[in-house]
Amino acid sequence: MSIDLEASLPRPVPLAAVLTAARNTLTELLGVDATPGLSVVVDRRYEQGRRIAVGRRLGGSELLSTTIGDPIDPESNGSPGAIHYEIDITGCNDGVWLMVMDHAPEGGSEVEAVFSPYRTCVSVVVATAMALAVADLGGGEFIDDQIQMLRPGHTDPRHVVKVTRLPRDQGEFPARCERYLRQFPHLGDWPRDVSMPLADAYKIV
Repeated sequence: MSIDLEASLPRPVPLAAVLTAARNTLTELLGVDATPGLSVVVDRRYEQGRRIAVGRRLGGSELLSTTIGDPIDPESNGSPGAIHYEIDITGCNDGVWLMVMDHAPEGGSEVEAVFSPYRTCVSVVVATAMALAVADLGGGEFIDDQIQMLRPGHTDPRHVVKVTRLPRDQGEFPARCERYLRQFPHLGDWPRDVSMPLADAYKIV
């Protein structure tokens, strides 16, 4: 099952602003005062589902100077240009893949950010918060066509935050992520795993 969460990007936004807005969105969604840090990693490589290169974490100046939403040159075969990042979550082994795609060669008018979480509650909620934050910052739409937390779906990121956020309660971050997703009974207690075990930290799941 594909579980991408997407945000259209009519205007570019700096990665530093994305991380700040995503953490603020997480505090709103989960009703907590603090959330784990988020890091952007580039050049991470996998082979047969195993991580073989840890990649490089972008520092503060790079996060400020790197934007997503700018035009991307198409591939040599004419397919949409894309840039890949990975998002690490401090204090756990969960994460999110981010692919930024420019659909202009296909006749599209906007760049799109696609967030693909690991199959855990923590990762799915972080991906949701990031997609909501990017849509809000970039003046675009939040797209949840695959998980479908809300039925019918809503594309206004602020509306989604308003109608899905939890009441304030100071619980542990993983438990609050699980509680957030369990409010959608049609998901059938998916994802089963709340957070990724240490033994699986370098697997693609």
